[in-house]
Amino acid sequence: MPNSPKSKIVARIDSRADDLIGISRDIWNHPESGFREKRTATLVADFMRQIGLAPRENIAITGVIAKVNTGRPGPHIAIMGELDSLIVPEHRLADPETGAAHVCGHNIQIGNMLAASVGLSQPEILDMLSGSISFMAVPAEEFIEIEYREALRESGKIEFLAGKQEFIRLGELDDVDIAMLTHADPSERKTLRAGTSHNGMIAKSVRFIGRSAHAGGAPHLGINALNAANLAMHAIALQRETFQDDDHVRIHPIITRGGAAVSSVPANVTMEMFIRAASVEAMKDAEVKVDQALRAGAMAIGATVEISTSPGYMPSKLNPELNSVYDEAVRDLLGESGVGRMPHRTSSTDMGDVSLLIPTMQSYAGGASGRTHSNEFEITDWDLDVLEAGKALALTAFELLTQDAQRCRKIVNDFKAPFTIPDYLSTLRQFRRTDVFSG
Repeated sequence: MPNSPKSKIVARIDSRADDLIGISRDIWNHPESGFREKRTATLVADFMRQIGLAPRENIAITGVIAKVNTGRPGPHIAIMGELDSLIVPEHRLADPETGAAHVCGHNIQIGNMLAASVGLSQPEILDMLSGSISFMAVPAEEFIEIEYREALRESGKIEFLAGKQEFIRLGELDDVDIAMLTHADPSERKTLRAGTSHNGMIAKSVRFIGRSAHAGGAPHLGINALNAANLAMHAIALQRETFQDDDHVRIHPIITRGGAAVSSVPANVTMEMFIRAASVEAMKDAEVKVDQALRAGAMAIGATVEISTSPGYMPSKLNPELNSVYDEAVRDLLGESGVGRMPHRTSSTDMGDVSLLIPTMQSYAGGASGRTHSNEFEITDWDLDVLEAGKALALTAFELLTQDAQRCRKIVNDFKAPFTIPDYLSTLRQFRRTDVFSG
């Protein structure tokens, strides 16, 4: 790439290396969970203004978007990063008050998204492109703290519980043609591997209602809601042999309230769970079996169960043609050894929702260690995860939009969207319901 436009993109990103890694480390050290990322969003917006962009703030509560136009008609590309952390109090850098910790590496996503903005926002680069690019810092990818988010929904601040779903609802993706994002990968290989697909997910909040009584003196007068919940969990486990391997079904419930006092028969027990699968059909099949198990637990004990279902994430299908363009950028930066494919992931992401509307790429940067979502997760190669990953995003966008955006137009024209945005929103809303069953 000597003396080429791409070399100018790389050089500009390298010139801001300390700043870009610095902001990524700052976010790493100050984690905030979804729809609470006010400090993180301010850092992002301030940096965007430093490099001459004009960010819009407070989108879906904490989101930030800066758009650059080339002045020529063409496709609109969104380069995304996620603002939020998880809650893992055991991590060495967990917030002592909230337990928030960046154990999924979203901090490096913000860094590489901003790196791409540095490389692409140069006037001499934009002069060679057609269309526009939006740099999007999106809140609340991790589907956690459901009670808090339901309160936001009930107050009218959001409708859906995930950031990209809210961006879609608010119209922020209405004119976007392609979306890209780079995630951390807990391997220490020097690779930037494009992803292929993810499971989708349905979320449930469950409450078993029994009758309290003295646990030692008169348990026969009570109805033990904790026993009903335990039976339901066993019934879910006994369904596992009915799930087909290719559907990649994962069901993981937790009990969030087991009772009020050990001396009283538990009368109010709550659970949260995710139902994950590789297709919408498999998600619905698993959901039917889970609901049967929950009702069976209530029936056996004589309790009542309230089942509140929330739309989680759609399964992702990432675009192979877009992946191929990304591979070219990675080869330029890291050589053939840096290219690869991430196989199907049984985890879930709201990037899956985006992938059903427009061509989408989510890649994975090595340079991390430990297990994601655990107290052992660490970033080990900041240069790779922030700078090289940002360069790869920028070079991909450049390739897509140069020469009158011919390659981008072809990918967009060839894409057959499973959903229109109105159909997607309608489908998501159909997942939301509350059922009550008395045993």
